Amino acid sequence: MTHDTDHTHPTDTDGHPDFEWNDLYTGDGSDTADPDPELLAPAADLPPGRALDLGCGAGGNALALAERDWRVTAVDLAPRAVASTRASACARSLDHRVEVAVADSATWQPETAYGFALSSYALPPRGPARTATLTCLAHALAPGGILALGEWDEEASDWGKPGDLATLAELIDAFTGFGLDIVRAERRCVPRAPHLGEDHAVIVIARKPHGTLESAG
Repeated sequence: MTHDTDHTHPTDTDGHPDFEWNDLYTGDGSDTADPDPELLAPAADLPPGRALDLGCGAGGNALALAERDWRVTAVDLAPRAVASTRASACARSLDHRVEVAVADSATWQPETAYGFALSSYALPPRGPARTATLTCLAHALAPGGILALGEWDEEASDWGKPGDLATLAELIDAFTGFGLDIVRAERRCVPRAPHLGEDHAVIVIARKPHGTLESAG
């Protein structure tokens, strides 16, 4: 498993995302990394429809979904990340299936419901922005839709400020609180980024019950 440009959640003194995130990306698509098969695996059992990649980075996961005939909304705070996603989509003739948006995951609101939603190591630090992002992911799902989230494990990783990373318990509690069914939740070691070795992650796969009346948008 590899990820787009490594997310380490730098923050300023107010706990908001550090806009130097933008400096991590080239904007030309050359930094679009391989997709994350662990987080994309649940989508393989779903009929292609609409997918959301919230915190898309340079677009590796979004493009992999588009190649499987999904229509993908790719959202990221960093303009260069979104530019790289757009450039790679165009280069692979996938731009008709990938819609991009420069937006903060804590304030962006979906205009439709998604059969698959993804967050790949992109959560804001713990606090109102993280709560809003998790709320967005859960509410964006259509009934029967699947959510796949990976984040660095606060209880096992030896880096980051308090609240930067996540625990399995908090993610399970959040998603069950939104009425989602937990399909799988585990702690495991995953490649952090190419050539940077492994680190500890928490991975949660959840489903929105078919009987849920709430809709996104």
